[in-house]
Amino acid sequence: MFFPCPYLKAEIELTADRLEHIQESHPGTLPKYLSQLTETLADPDTIRRSDRDPQALLFSKWFTSIRNGRYIVVVVIRRESHNWIVTVYPARKLRGGLIEWTKE
Repeated sequence: MFFPCPYLKAEIELTADRLEHIQESHPGTLPKYLSQLTETLADPDTIRRSDRDPQALLFSKWFTSIRNGRYIVVVVIRRESHNWIVTVYPARKLRGGLIEWTKE
């Protein structure tokens, strides 16, 4: 699967392997919140650089419709030739990382 990401001016890939990881590590996230994943990459509230991996970006967006309010966080590895989703998870609070971009 591929998702448009205007911020990176690229398509972001979600491989079958990463989808399996997300379904095992964060049960109930996908496919249930697939539309929120799409919206987060298309129109994020914030984008942070990962503390763990300099090539990873954490896209996040707040959704009141998810368990009385949660962020969806999409972790993307960016490379010149290929960008892919590492994981997706809901979060009550955002932690770590340096803010690279914030919606005004």
